[in-house]
Amino acid sequence: MLRALIFASAFAVPLSAAAFTGGDLNKLCTKTDVASRSACAAYIEGAADGIFNTIDAIGGTTGPRVGQYFCLPPDARSAQLTDAVRKYIAENPIVAGYNASTAISLGLGKAFPCKSSD
Repeated sequence: MLRALIFASAFAVPLSAAAFTGGDLNKLCTKTDVASRSACAAYIEGAADGIFNTIDAIGGTTGPRVGQYFCLPPDARSAQLTDAVRKYIAENPIVAGYNASTAISLGLGKAFPCKSSD
């Protein structure tokens, strides 16, 4: 019996490790309880920080560069980031199937595009 349980759990684990999608993020962000709203904002801010740091590591963030998706103003608020991402997902339903961090990059890029330094 124990052998069967171990065998079954070995197949269940990979199936439960699905990616968090833009649609999942949007569902989380539409909830009205404080914990969900906080989790939504924290996820978006964390992803934005991670993306920013990755860009910085591969070439800098002092201006538009290849691969730089967005340029946040220093006074950007958490609610602005959340609203931008949710609006982008609503206007581009295909994004709901993308990885959540990709949806965040695209949404913030639309709302906060980098300005050319010419």
